[in-house]
Amino acid sequence: MSGTVSLQTNSWTPRPSLGVTGFGLLAIVAVANAALASEPLEKQFFDYFTQRCESAMEAEWKAANLDPSNPEAHEVMVKYCACTSQAVVSYLGAEEIISFASNPDREPAASKMRPRFIECQERARKKAGGQEGSGTE
Repeated sequence: MSGTVSLQTNSWTPRPSLGVTGFGLLAIVAVANAALASEPLEKQFFDYFTQRCESAMEAEWKAANLDPSNPEAHEVMVKYCACTSQAVVSYLGAEEIISFASNPDREPAASKMRPRFIECQERARKKAGGQEGSGTE
């Protein structure tokens, strides 16, 4: 899914990407097992995907010689990653989340998430361009 949509307008605008490695899948299984003891499963998945998204974006930006610690860039990253993570926990069931985490291109989860990630990307693009409205988002 990474690179599915590429924006040319702003180098700080994120691209849809929540790829997860085999280690990531093990982490998700561990999160699922810990669900009985602490936070709700949705919150744990949200936190996991947010962390993975932010790490991936920071690595992408550093590879492109961009500074992910720039406050404006960081704000865009946080907004995008929170949006995509919320979409994952809102539109996928637990089994679909685990499937998606192991392979973001696997159907039907990939098709369900693609429009949500594009929507998040548009929101982040507006934020990067200073076009965001009255804060109702």
